[in-house]
Amino acid sequence: GLTNLKKVREVYLHKNQIYLDIPPQIGDMENLEDLRLHENEMFDDIPDSLYSIRKLKYLWLQDTVYCEEVQEGGYECSIDSDFGFTGTISTKIGNLDKLQQLLINNNPISGIIPTEIGLCENLALLHIHKTNIVGSAPIELCLLREKSLNSENDVGVFYADCRPNNKTQAPFFACDCCSDCCDHTTKVCIADD
Repeated sequence: GLTNLKKVREVYLHKNQIYLDIPPQIGDMENLEDLRLHENEMFDDIPDSLYSIRKLKYLWLQDTVYCEEVQEGGYECSIDSDFGFTGTISTKIGNLDKLQQLLINNNPISGIIPTEIGLCENLALLHIHKTNIVGSAPIELCLLREKSLNSENDVGVFYADCRPNNKTQAPFFACDCCSDCCDHTTKVCIADD
């Protein structure tokens, strides 16, 4: 299969009507720098082996779709944040020290952002909005705003569910360093910078 291709550097399989999870053998693709699987019907936890791909720079798992069979035949698919990748972001995220873009929005990923994300010093684009991630942005992540994860030079963007939830409740995710905040209930995002 695909994971036997050890020298592959880029995998672009977005919008390919893929229905599966990421195989645990993904970690065998040691030269992989760019993995884009967004807008497919994918699910299950992100395998721990993915966090061992030391050269990985771009990880796009956002906008997972949910498909239903329709009466006329065929399928109707739409992006739905209640379906897709589950589990949490592993503390092993810190192994990806070359990571520049992490897009996992529109997935039911939960838990908190581990402090080890601060080891990803090249991180310039982070989308965790429209997920079930709770808590607050760790200081280690906020310190990345002084590096590549800043929007002063139109370089870095950090989206999270940090707007007051439905204008009546506390934000779903507390963040003092997000560049753009979304309302977890209404799914509306507004730039704060």
